[in-house]
Amino acid sequence: MSTRHIVRIAPLHTSILFTLIYCLVAVLVVLTGSVFLAIEGGLTDVMTSLTNSIDTLLAGALLNILFVFLISLLISGVYNLLAKHLGGIEITLDDD
Repeated sequence: MSTRHIVRIAPLHTSILFTLIYCLVAVLVVLTGSVFLAIEGGLTDVMTSLTNSIDTLLAGALLNILFVFLISLLISGVYNLLAKHLGGIEITLDDD
C-alpha cells in the first residue's frame, strides 16, 4: 500500500463534471415529481402546468446549472490554494 496526496485538481474539468452530475440528478427529481403530480392531479393537469410555466422552468434550470458550474469552479480554486499550503487530501492506494 502507498499513501498519496491530491495536491491539485483541474477546476474546469471538475466544474464540468459536477455540472453534469447535477443535471442528471435534476432530471431524476423532475421526472419523479412529474410522476407524483400525474398520480395526484391527472396527466392533463401536469401537461397544462408544464406548458404554462416552461419559460420559468427553463430559466430556473439554466440559472441552477450556471450556479453549480461557478460554485464548483470556485471550490476547486480554493482547494488548490489550500492544498498548496496544507498538503491536500490523503488517499491510500492498494497494489492489488
